[in-house]
Amino acid sequence: MESPFLTNLEVELWVKRDDLTHQAISGNKARKLKYNLLKAKTLNKNTLITFGGAYSNHIYALAAAAKLFDFKSIGIIRGDELNGRSSSTLSYATEADMKLHFVSRTAYRDKVALAKSLETDQSFTIPEGGSNELALEGCAEMMDEVLSKLSPSHFCLAAGTGGTTAGVLSNANYKGATYCFPVLKNGGFIKDEIETLLQKPIVKPFNLFTDYHFGGYAKNTKELLDFMTEFEESYGIQLEQVYTAKLFYGVFDLLRKKQFPKDSKIVIYHSGGLQGRVA
Repeated sequence: MESPFLTNLEVELWVKRDDLTHQAISGNKARKLKYNLLKAKTLNKNTLITFGGAYSNHIYALAAAAKLFDFKSIGIIRGDELNGRSSSTLSYATEADMKLHFVSRTAYRDKVALAKSLETDQSFTIPEGGSNELALEGCAEMMDEVLSKLSPSHFCLAAGTGGTTAGVLSNANYKGATYCFPVLKNGGFIKDEIETLLQKPIVKPFNLFTDYHFGGYAKNTKELLDFMTEFEESYGIQLEQVYTAKLFYGVFDLLRKKQFPKDSKIVIYHSGGLQGRVA
């Protein structure tokens, strides 16, 4: 698609459309869950336990995947004031037969203890956001799909837990720069989370952009929503306000500020999550 804005900047902009992979198990959540679910099947586990908030794409995707692949599922939800109808995400999880356990924000900090209180010989626990070593394998696989089509100079993605970014960085075939846009306030901690998942310091070209959170996780502003509407009208690609709109806003802001060299080949990762989109 031709864009006068991008043409004048003399860069190429591509979008990796993982929002198109599956209606309910889309984007990076499908990537992260793939090898976790295969591992659970190999171990003959029948129940998946995980964590998330009221607007968690991971909770939504895991509930859908559990139902599709014949697992039981348990979601430990941050916020004891919530219930199974507090958000569209929790409503979907409830309808998909996920058993929801609502805990205080204080109790939620000790996820190890919470998981142990519910674990049995038949359960398999997947961390918040789905980010673990098995998730990295699926996300690295996604990067190989990109590299089979083109060689990006920059790969840009949003971050909540850092798992997808860690997966991209773990891909030995990718030599370009990775630009990470945390969607939480004070997102600098994401670098530590990524290095923990990688089990080593980041040595590849890497930049963390922490100024595009628009108030914090699941928060937004009129400016962000206006951008989302304008982008969708211009390019015909739907975004959502929790992750992808913040990411695309950030990349376009950097483009306006000429932060990408001439002839850059930029890929933005659309990680799905459209079920949480506001109109």
